[in-house]
Amino acid sequence: MPRENKYLKLEELEAYAFAAGAELEFYSPTGVFTMRDRQDKNTWVWVINPYTKQRVMKVRELDKTSWLIALDDALSRLKSADEALPQVKSNKNFS
Repeated sequence: MPRENKYLKLEELEAYAFAAGAELEFYSPTGVFTMRDRQDKNTWVWVINPYTKQRVMKVRELDKTSWLIALDDALSRLKSADEALPQVKSNKNFS
């Protein structure tokens, strides 16, 4: 009997967000995940680890259950305009 994976793949995470009307993106310069509203690309939120309250930086940082909690939290914050951040262009160099 095949063993069930403990972790989700990036493609599975992206599909989950897409099905909920959002886009999950990994922002390489800072190494964090963001979620954008597909209807309004200027509205986005960080994906936050539900236990440490820090931004998620790796796919394997969270197991399946934790990822689903983090994605659902990001989706709920994305839907409430007060918590979402408007996209701002910046000349700052992220390193």
